Amino acid sequence: MANQRSLVWGVLMYVQILSLHGLVRGDSIEMGRDADTGGQVRYVLDLAVALAEDPRITQVDLITRRLRGLGTDGQPLDESYSREIETLSPRSRIVRVSCADDQYVRKEDLWPYLDEFTKALESFTHKQPWPLAWIHGHYADAGVVARNLARQFQIPFIFTGHSLGKPKLDYLASEGWSHEKANRLLNIDHRISEEQSCLDAADAVITSTLHEKLSQYQGYQIPEETLVEVIAPGLDLKRFFPYYNYELPGEEIGEGFKQARSRMQRQLARFLADPQKKLILALCRPDRRKNIQSLIQAYGESPELRAIANLAVFAGIREDINTMSGNEREVLTDILLLMDRYDLYGKMAIPKRHDSELDVPELYRLAASGRGVFVNSAFIELFGLTTIEASATGLPFIATENGGPQDIVALCNSGIVLDVTDQQALTAGILRLLTDGDLWNEYSKNGIQNVRSHYAWKAHVEHYLRVVSRIHPGWNSISDSLSSSATLNLSSQSDHPSGRTAINRSSLMEKLDQRLENVSGLLISDIDGTLLGDRESLQELLEWIEAQKGQWMLGVATGRAPALVYEVCREWNVPYPEIMIASVGSEIVLGDQHEHWPEWSDWLGESWHPSKIAELISRTGWLVPQTEPHSQRPFKLSYLTTETFSAEQELFLKDHLFAAGCPCQVIASHGQYVDILPDRSGKGAALDFLMCQISRNDLQIVVAGDSCNDWDLLKRPYSAIAVGNSEPLLKERIRKEQAEVYLAQRHFAAGILEGLSYLGLR
Repeated sequence: MANQRSLVWGVLMYVQILSLHGLVRGDSIEMGRDADTGGQVRYVLDLAVALAEDPRITQVDLITRRLRGLGTDGQPLDESYSREIETLSPRSRIVRVSCADDQYVRKEDLWPYLDEFTKALESFTHKQPWPLAWIHGHYADAGVVARNLARQFQIPFIFTGHSLGKPKLDYLASEGWSHEKANRLLNIDHRISEEQSCLDAADAVITSTLHEKLSQYQGYQIPEETLVEVIAPGLDLKRFFPYYNYELPGEEIGEGFKQARSRMQRQLARFLADPQKKLILALCRPDRRKNIQSLIQAYGESPELRAIANLAVFAGIREDINTMSGNEREVLTDILLLMDRYDLYGKMAIPKRHDSELDVPELYRLAASGRGVFVNSAFIELFGLTTIEASATGLPFIATENGGPQDIVALCNSGIVLDVTDQQALTAGILRLLTDGDLWNEYSKNGIQNVRSHYAWKAHVEHYLRVVSRIHPGWNSISDSLSSSATLNLSSQSDHPSGRTAINRSSLMEKLDQRLENVSGLLISDIDGTLLGDRESLQELLEWIEAQKGQWMLGVATGRAPALVYEVCREWNVPYPEIMIASVGSEIVLGDQHEHWPEWSDWLGESWHPSKIAELISRTGWLVPQTEPHSQRPFKLSYLTTETFSAEQELFLKDHLFAAGCPCQVIASHGQYVDILPDRSGKGAALDFLMCQISRNDLQIVVAGDSCNDWDLLKRPYSAIAVGNSEPLLKERIRKEQAEVYLAQRHFAAGILEGLSYLGLR
């Protein structure tokens, strides 16, 4: 098979993925046994297996340390960690390399042994029957080894930092640590220096979320030519199947899962006086940054929560708390003291052990079966794997608004993000999910469906290999075939207003065509200040659309992120739109399953450099990043002005970014908000792109807006309405440009109705 592939592709693709610290094995991962065995272990294991399934890959080796003796908890390590080779799949395996006498060493203390590890891995690599194609290092310790071997073998180096030293140092300082203490206990300066060296040498940097890309790497210098890509990890959907599969006849569920379910039920029953109550579930390492104490306090101080639900905290794996590291020992002691303070005996479970492979999925399903909730109360979550796992099983979640869960809510709409340091907000969020049955049903359904759309390993590998095709010289000739998704034919032009031709049609677009078969018109409206603002006129507009008996469809074009669109639609009783142009035209979500349209994202991403743009804007002194949840999006950077934002400043900013090789749109609105978007984006550009792909040229399109960020929509060759409460600057621009836009007298939805009457449509 390898020889056959080499004839097709002209190269043998042997790949090494390096993850040095923690306890790495293919089965029964001891997640949370120590601080170094966290979500990255599952990440690299699944990546190795998924990458090896691609027919263009010959072999994937996941490289880690060979270990014997005792773990940091003083307990013996299983003999599986001492096996040199462990098969994961037909073309992937774990390879364990010796250093430091095979004794367990924390990642903070591994630095002196990396040269030894590098030499041993170099020797192993020379003995393999395939040439090494590229190498991918995870965390700084593996990054050092991967960087050196990439230089030695003259191959591309990919780096994923996961959690970086500079943000950690900032966090430690906020906790009262001195710089000297951080160096003495964590070698923090050496770590930061090595991270910067990895970034200097990397051909590509891969992050899991936009937040990680913009915040974690903010204090580092990344060469302009280095690719920095956001690629969300996938999920093993065979393990995280929906909770209701147990209730469906004919569903084949493995005995291992059934045994785990029974085991977890018994574990919970040992602690809980009434195990039939709804379950508030938390899963995390016993780390102060996970903020598990806040969840226990919220539960302990809320009579409502204690009355309707039990609390189960699975805080890592432990044998004897006294033998654990200081941070873990302190957190676990705090948990037990809080349990005692609030007298949570019979209401709170804190089991000592669980298996991540089988027990964790069953815990989610048990909680979902009882219509409970999962809570991730960490101060910051770079990705938020547990929230995706919970969503996949149908269990809604509460999570921190600081980090990756924002992306998950935007894509999946399966939970709530909030300020976890606000105890009232945390309590209210949990109560809302436990008591609002309709919302629970909606989030549960969305999670099951949308995780399968957005967090599949196959899609991750396709994106990953597109990155490889741009940095690996042997793949230049095959880069066009690295993605199974539709690609753009950018060379030809069309008569459409966008000046673009149609892309290869996707199944999502075919479904939209079917939905539009009996539709004669689309009303695409801004939300805030246009569609919404007056409930009476909104209801009148919705009744008019309903009276058209399916001939008119309502869509939206908004500055809101998708998750906030769903939220405001619920609040105002507006049906979820099946055409959603979100985040000021930088995202398109389609269909009754609310799927992101990847072709639009691919089109925008070709000329978008957000890290460089953010760095340039930080130097202006009069723009500061917005910090509200969902304000920063993959293709939208949002700022607040520290002074009145003038037309001259807008022009200066556009010219400044253009001169730096970052052509962008700068959209100011309401005198204080500034959005930076790809030059290709915008509400109108997104609608043009969409209309270009729809197999209809007879649709009547009506657009409506009220602010300057609607100008890109209103100026297009569609029937356009500016409602009476529009920004003066927008009205001025319409008059100055002599644009064919109807200026309504009435406000909000009443203005839309007025415009529809003017157009002869009602």
